[in-house]
Amino acid sequence: MKALFLNKNFRLLISARLMTNIGDSMYYVGAMWLVYKLGGSAFYSGLAGFLILLPQALQFLVGPLVDKYPIQKLLVVSQLGQASLLCLIPIAYYSGLLSVGLVLAVMPIVSFLDQFSFPAENALIPNILERDDRIAANSMMSLAYQGSDAAFNAVGGAILAVTGAMSLYLADIGTFIVAAGLFKLLHLPIERKASQPSSTKQIRNYFSDLKVGFQVVLHSLLGEVMVTGAVANFTLGALTAILPAYADSLGGSESYGFLLAGSAVGSLAGALAAPLFNRFPIGRLLAGSYFLGFCFWQLSAFAPSAPLKVVFFAASMIPLGLNNVIGYTLMQNLLPQRLLARSMSVMVSISTCIMPIGSLAGGIMSHAMGAGWVFMTAGSGFLFVSVYVLLIPVLRRLPAPGRVRPDDYGFQKESVPEMPRDDECNGIKVE
Repeated sequence: MKALFLNKNFRLLISARLMTNIGDSMYYVGAMWLVYKLGGSAFYSGLAGFLILLPQALQFLVGPLVDKYPIQKLLVVSQLGQASLLCLIPIAYYSGLLSVGLVLAVMPIVSFLDQFSFPAENALIPNILERDDRIAANSMMSLAYQGSDAAFNAVGGAILAVTGAMSLYLADIGTFIVAAGLFKLLHLPIERKASQPSSTKQIRNYFSDLKVGFQVVLHSLLGEVMVTGAVANFTLGALTAILPAYADSLGGSESYGFLLAGSAVGSLAGALAAPLFNRFPIGRLLAGSYFLGFCFWQLSAFAPSAPLKVVFFAASMIPLGLNNVIGYTLMQNLLPQRLLARSMSVMVSISTCIMPIGSLAGGIMSHAMGAGWVFMTAGSGFLFVSVYVLLIPVLRRLPAPGRVRPDDYGFQKESVPEMPRDDECNGIKVE
């Protein structure tokens, strides 16, 4: 682990990720609570969740761009773009023009720009680190993500109660600017410059590369893995919608912050524990951990006090952090480097396309039947994942991450042409 921080690029990358996530954590608390209060019901928070999560389903559109164009430039521009858009909310507030419509309109645009970060940062890791360092690096990146969430979701709830949502927006704007500066300082060992063909050829190549990403995912083991992510994300989508109303019934904005913090603490614990499970079969980890997550979720729903609800809810999120790190490492060890960004972005897009639907459905059901009932039943998604893994042989038999061999799943690096096009997946067999 210490060796990672001797790598200057990794230090800059994780620092930038940390700064962005600190701001995002506070912004998320402020934005969702602001929409809930301006709109007056869980329906609006469900709609807000839908608009924030919908761009994640479009992440496949940015994968080929990350594969083709300089990652550093894409990261800097996306960070500054988000900061500029978020400035509209404080300006409207102090001008007396703030409305729920404006907040909702800004949300999906900011969220779409944020979609460049995930595939770009994950594509950088194998480019700057050796294979043996990647699982530790992924764990540290999850630490930066979940650790900042854990601390600043709770801090955000406290700040929200004392100073209001605008202070959280202003903090997020500042962290985006700082993160852009850190990304600018990256010195990549290999320059990734796009060629300059004609506009028509660039468009044709873009959609050809996009098609390759879908083929890699849908015609391989990753298709089965993707189903588990889709179900888990539907569950999280519904949770996003109902959590402000559920927390309001428990005590208000402070409860909202602590529930979000509990979620982040659980995910963080799972992510930090991931290196300890590096030798365990992935299939067994998926099935067993998600079943335990379901059990803890139900304990949270029926706990007699708010503190116990937070503790059990945090425990239910441990499988997410654990399996996210293991899943990223699985893809990085399985896929050729030049296919990684587009394949990962396609997989994230497909698995999360149901998440905004879950958010919208959760908001509607919460408005009709109550947030407490939806909170309790949403946890059944984790139970489904556990049973599904046990019923699918290729998932049930997945070995430990370090023992995954690309050839066993049809990924043969030498079979992929240097300039990937429609035939790029010839070396990938259908599972």
